[in-house]
Amino acid sequence: MQRVQAAIQAATPGDRRFVTNRDGYLQRIDGIVFGDNPEQGVVRGESFLHAGLRFAIDFPSGWNVVNGPSQVVAKEPGANVVMLLQLLEQPPGRTIQDVALRSMEGAGFRVLNGGRTTINGLDAFIGTYQGAIQDLGAVTVRAAHIVHDGKVFLVAGLAPPQEYPRLEPAFVRTINSFRPMTRAEAEAIRPNRVVLYTARAGDSWQSIAERQGKGVVKATTLAIMNGHAINDQPRPGERLKIVVGG
Repeated sequence: MQRVQAAIQAATPGDRRFVTNRDGYLQRIDGIVFGDNPEQGVVRGESFLHAGLRFAIDFPSGWNVVNGPSQVVAKEPGANVVMLLQLLEQPPGRTIQDVALRSMEGAGFRVLNGGRTTINGLDAFIGTYQGAIQDLGAVTVRAAHIVHDGKVFLVAGLAPPQEYPRLEPAFVRTINSFRPMTRAEAEAIRPNRVVLYTARAGDSWQSIAERQGKGVVKATTLAIMNGHAINDQPRPGERLKIVVGG
């Protein structure tokens, strides 16, 4: 503790003191970006939009979608079922069929069937595979390898064999939703932002999240952002940080 106090004193020479300036802090963060940058892709509900690579895809309704550093993962709540989207780096093979089969076989999956096709005008190979992966065990996979702007994207749904028949229609819909975006569509994507809002009588975190924030973040997230316990409610007149869509 003495070392901490000494460091604080060294950082505040003379008569300078630390001060609490909540209003000034709030003014500084008003309008800052919250969450994903469109150039690295953004999640909007169940959709994933990538302005930099200019494509969009829609995952199954109600699934949780997470934009990770190397892949986008969507998970069905309460089930051991996932879908993933990934850009393949230096994929093997000369044709999209070669790329698909070599990539999946290299990952330990056996092809059951497949064929070359087009998805929204893009060259693709769609196949069904069997194999096993860590954390999920044995799985049946519906996977598409799609060529877009000279790059190869993998869109795959993975489910335990006994669950696969139920999930296959959802996997197919997501695969078929992969589509290129025009430059204008890509430029129209805006990041979510933090804005300031003054709480009114009768407001709750849920009502603010739904009415002012349009569901961009959950009510519990708003409570935590504003230093409240999740079972507290905002006080009338309190200046709050909320998140609005881009």
